[in-house]
Amino acid sequence: MGRSCFITNVLPGKMDEYRSYHDNIWPEVVAGLRAAGVTQLTIFNPAGSSTIVMYMTTAGDIDLGKATGPGSRYRLDPRCKQWEELMDASYHGGWTQMNEIHSSDSEWNRSLKLPMLETVGKSRPAVATSPSAPGGDVGPTPTSPGGRINVSHASEGVMKNQLARYEGDGNARPKSPGSGRRGIQPPGGSSQIHFG
Repeated sequence: MGRSCFITNVLPGKMDEYRSYHDNIWPEVVAGLRAAGVTQLTIFNPAGSSTIVMYMTTAGDIDLGKATGPGSRYRLDPRCKQWEELMDASYHGGWTQMNEIHSSDSEWNRSLKLPMLETVGKSRPAVATSPSAPGGDVGPTPTSPGGRINVSHASEGVMKNQLARYEGDGNARPKSPGSGRRGIQPPGGSSQIHFG
């Protein structure tokens, strides 16, 4: 998931109208932003000010300038182009992107030495960290193919975990036909593990 934050000021006397537009956002704009990869968008306004802050999350690390800016596929839709030009010209004149300086989902986890999966393509190497000894030392462990989680290197993503809770080949099978009860077929054996 990608996230971005932007700040701007609404022109004097335009805040109520700006809010009204966003309370009645055009369906083409919503569809266009979703298609561009925006999964969530929230705009905040400190009470009594003309400042607005927009927080967006995206499905992956998406370049929002290329995905929604001038010349993008998003702006090929005439209503999306009209919306963005109206907001920029009549209400705020554009957004300034803010730099993220702290995030609980990364710095806190590192501080607590929690096992973390690093993102491929970032400044840090693509490794997951996990305790390597009872003394608490943390060592690197290779990530799954393509940076995905819960993927075995040996199976290349085909789930074969006999203890998995998901349906599918190699997972929990019915204890007996038609009983609706579940047991687990241990690898290489035919005996069942019985639950209470």
